[in-house]
Amino acid sequence: MISTAPHVHAVTVEDDLVILDLNTDAYLCLPQLAAHLVDQGQGLWSGGAPDLEPGLIATGLFQASHQTSAPQPPSRPRRTSRTYSHGDPVARFDAPFLAAAIRHFGRIHGRPLKRLIEQSPSVPLRPDDAGSAMAQARLFDRWMPWLPGQGQCVYRAYLLRACLAAQGLGSTWIFGVRTWPFSAHCWLQIGDVLLDDDLDRVGLYTPILAVGP
Repeated sequence: MISTAPHVHAVTVEDDLVILDLNTDAYLCLPQLAAHLVDQGQGLWSGGAPDLEPGLIATGLFQASHQTSAPQPPSRPRRTSRTYSHGDPVARFDAPFLAAAIRHFGRIHGRPLKRLIEQSPSVPLRPDDAGSAMAQARLFDRWMPWLPGQGQCVYRAYLLRACLAAQGLGSTWIFGVRTWPFSAHCWLQIGDVLLDDDLDRVGLYTPILAVGP
């Protein structure tokens, strides 16, 4: 058996194997390879062909069998902050929230994903905080157009996670992929609660990496 290298994350999407290489800041899609690999769990994989495992090790993306404490895959979201309603979020505006957004804005652009993950504030997850996190996500959505700069999902998720951490709220940063056509996306969750995204869109992606506390 083999396992992914420490800087690599992999997932099967139907018959394809998708790899996220944090050292090169790139995704790779290997069509039909998943049909010849078995995910054994705990970060371990086995190949059906004799030369498959040595070939994958030679790429530097995999290594000889090395069991890891791979985290449990994230729950599929069932609720989203986009439909959360509990008073007027602007009325609960907190200056530290906006201050965190402005402070972290300058730490995003031009930095590779590995660096963003390393510097992303990490706060313990508490399921009871889901309601507060949803309210803060609505506040973030309201203020986002006035924050300096705009960006794609990585920008939004990183910034929202930093803002939640400033309020003592933890979240899981999830990266997902789809194929044909290939696309990558990321979002935040607390348990089965999706923050600042749509259930239909996130449901199209298979998680490849979950960044938690």
